[in-house]
Amino acid sequence: MNILAEEQKKILDKNLTEEELQIKTREFLSLYYKLRTEEENKWYSKLTLEQRRKIHKLILAIYKLKNRLGGFSYEMIKDEREKTNRPIIYAVTHVGKFDIEVVSEAIKDHYYLLSGDFEHIQGIIDSPFLALNGVFYFNERVKEDRKLVSEKMIEHLKNGGNIMYFIEGTWNITPNLPMLPSYWGIVDIAKKGNAIIVPVAAEQYGKLFKVNIGKNFDMKTYEDKGLAISDLRDYLATLKYEIWETEHITRSQVEEDEWQRYVATRFREWPYFNEEYIKSLIFKPKNVVTKEDVYEDISKLPLSFDETDCQEERELLDKMTPSEYAARLLTIKHARNIVRTK
Repeated sequence: MNILAEEQKKILDKNLTEEELQIKTREFLSLYYKLRTEEENKWYSKLTLEQRRKIHKLILAIYKLKNRLGGFSYEMIKDEREKTNRPIIYAVTHVGKFDIEVVSEAIKDHYYLLSGDFEHIQGIIDSPFLALNGVFYFNERVKEDRKLVSEKMIEHLKNGGNIMYFIEGTWNITPNLPMLPSYWGIVDIAKKGNAIIVPVAAEQYGKLFKVNIGKNFDMKTYEDKGLAISDLRDYLATLKYEIWETEHITRSQVEEDEWQRYVATRFREWPYFNEEYIKSLIFKPKNVVTKEDVYEDISKLPLSFDETDCQEERELLDKMTPSEYAARLLTIKHARNIVRTK
């Protein structure tokens, strides 16, 4: 039983009062740091980088055996990384529970994993193998923890170590978005650690993973970190799209509920996750408007304005092109202002 994951479920209960939530959160964090400190003080968490490199082949063999026993395999679309004498950050897209083991088998190099998921990894069979190979745990919701883990990663890179970094921060379970919005922290870490980024896109089809490794990406060529993370995200999206192009399928072959079944399968693999929890971890850039934002605005309007019903408005938005959608959003915002001044 995963004690931390069970405790976390308690603080996600929507029926809690604000006071109860604060109490449950304090209790969870107290247990979280107690167990994480115990884990980080175990002998296998104190191995040196050189010692971990020596046992990495054993870890890979275990991952490969685990993958085959589970029926998992991978297909390499291409591998365009170039040799470098600089440390590497493998920037990987995140598709589900098993991509760490499968992508490890595909890239083969040794790395330390950056994980904000100790509460779910703690207590399961994978935990010792991650610790033996090397892992940096941090709590995504604690600012000081994010700062400390950044410092650890920079020091690790300066010592010549590599890192596996899931820059989306959580699983991408959207039906048509190649890449989730990404935090720019990887930009600073790569620059300060003198690291090269190797972009790795992965997609899962049943128990087959398709992996697409791009060319080296150097953050030192950028002054604007906003542009840097945008270009890296675009490149990873292109790599993901190249994977999609290998799947030759027609619309008639796609079941109406195919995506829903895909998402349900991912959650069965990791029962402590659900769609609401995943959404809470997605980075939300400033000045970016989603359809959900628009629908929230519409729901706050009177049931109708200018003889247009809100439900009809939703149906209309779903049929729009991006440019039409943006124009309609401005119209709705303007309508809200009119309603408020009446």
